[in-house]
Amino acid sequence: MRRALVLSGGGAKGSWQVGACQHLIVERGLWFDVIAGVSAGAVNAATLAQARDQDELAAEVEHLRSVWLGLRGSNDIYRRRWLGALGTVLARRTSLYNAAPLRAILVHHIEPARVAASPIRLRVGYVDLLSGTYRTAGNDHPTIADAVLASCALPLIFPPVPLGDGHELGVDGGLRRVTPLADALRVLAEGRAPGDEPDEVWVLAPHAAGPIARPPLHNWLWVALRSISVLTSVPVSASGEPPGVDSPGTPAAVALRVLRPREQLRGPSLNFHPRKVRTWYEDGLETARRDADAAELPLEPELVREKAVEDGGRR
Repeated sequence: MRRALVLSGGGAKGSWQVGACQHLIVERGLWFDVIAGVSAGAVNAATLAQARDQDELAAEVEHLRSVWLGLRGSNDIYRRRWLGALGTVLARRTSLYNAAPLRAILVHHIEPARVAASPIRLRVGYVDLLSGTYRTAGNDHPTIADAVLASCALPLIFPPVPLGDGHELGVDGGLRRVTPLADALRVLAEGRAPGDEPDEVWVLAPHAAGPIARPPLHNWLWVALRSISVLTSVPVSASGEPPGVDSPGTPAAVALRVLRPREQLRGPSLNFHPRKVRTWYEDGLETARRDADAAELPLEPELVREKAVEDGGRR
């Protein structure tokens, strides 16, 4: 049986996923052949995807735990630009905050050679702001840390990240896929042979069931207009499926296991206060210990069908 891990976005609430991984990987000893993530989930996914075996995967969970619980506050992740929104407009910047601290963390903790050598198949989702297309970066992406940073780049909050020799401007993959389940299913489908035993997919979503609110979009003008265009460019039917887009389908041989908080995690997603980060981590650990055995759900089409312009992404 092959196993995939799907990590949603959630900002500072990504620490919740690390708590859940502490139970699944360290305490239960689960191995994941595929890991897909967007936004904060991309940070966790790329770090875990450096492992070559079960022992290294458990060590990467401890690695993530030390990084998340070692944060001293939001300044360790981003810095507010001079004069805030006014400075953003006057200086024609593309964001309110500078993400240089986050980039330094990613470069320090994600080693491209280890990701490339790992048997875990990684998928990091981001959106090209120029084309509005959802794309994925895999193990062999030449600048994987930049792809992860792009996946975290909430438009207008953080600056777009140039990728592909400047031919792309990467922003938060959550604009198209808050939960990149389709990315993981697509990788599993590529390696499936007739007669294989069912695959297992674990989804760690640090938000309780219900609609996810879109972040408010405002200033700077071009990024604002382009971001709104990306969000509204695809007409979506009542079923949630964009017309003319092929879905990976509903695989018959997949056991879907979803873990999420029983109640919404209280506090802003961009608040990296140490107490909040630890509280969310502990909630993830407690939730996984309590609910993991009862987490299996039917794989419903609406969980697979993503609001994406094209089926699949660049690898």
